[in-house]
Amino acid sequence: MGELRYDEEATRKLLAMYVTPDVIEQRRRFLDALNPKRGESVLDVGSGPGFLAAAIAEATGPTGSVCGIDVSEHMVDLAQSHCAQLPWATFSQADATQLPFPEKSFDAAISTQVLEYLHDIDGALAELSRVLRPGGRAVIVDTDWDSIVWHSSNRSRMDRVLTAWEEHAADPYLPRTLSNRLASAGFDINFQEVVPLLNSDFGEHTYSNRLIDLIVSFVSGRSEIGHDEAQAWADDLRGKGADGQYFFSLNRYMFVAAKRS
Repeated sequence: MGELRYDEEATRKLLAMYVTPDVIEQRRRFLDALNPKRGESVLDVGSGPGFLAAAIAEATGPTGSVCGIDVSEHMVDLAQSHCAQLPWATFSQADATQLPFPEKSFDAAISTQVLEYLHDIDGALAELSRVLRPGGRAVIVDTDWDSIVWHSSNRSRMDRVLTAWEEHAADPYLPRTLSNRLASAGFDINFQEVVPLLNSDFGEHTYSNRLIDLIVSFVSGRSEIGHDEAQAWADDLRGKGADGQYFFSLNRYMFVAAKRS
């Protein structure tokens, strides 16, 4: 496997996706599911640039606390800058499988689009259970990358590109096994929901528009896909947008659970 590494260019493209209206709306839904309360202590696993952590901190207020961890030092710096006016939100560089917190430290935790990139998913869930207090809430969100529906003029090329893209994650089909994994880690699942992304036009500020360039960069040179073929794939999608024939859909899956007492 050759998972996606967030170098400076990949990080720039990722941040562009974070601020699209459809992703902002999803972040709101994840926040609603977590339902952080005044005075609570909350962990954000894979906090990225800190957008979600900032919203959580506003909900907990200064009598609470938000701790964000990310494997990327660059992301930690971005999150600290973004939350500079919320000093009860703190960030550190750490691995989800080795959380730098004592047992029973948090009332709630959230992890969005993180576990699918880990090789030791069960270890990360065990760590999440360890640092949550009994009855503590957990919201886990991941994508099944087999759920993409993307209109293309060349189905076989689309299949090749998306198959190569699946290598960007350690487990591109994780949601299919998350229920059992959460149960084994000591969680009771209270709620599960499909959270779709739907782009029926090729707007500049859509998730799929921003995703195209990230995919081109990743798949070029993989699975015998040259840059020219990857670029032809992208050009075809943009052509669909210009012709009014564009269509994209992708499913994310949200699991709301509680640590067993």
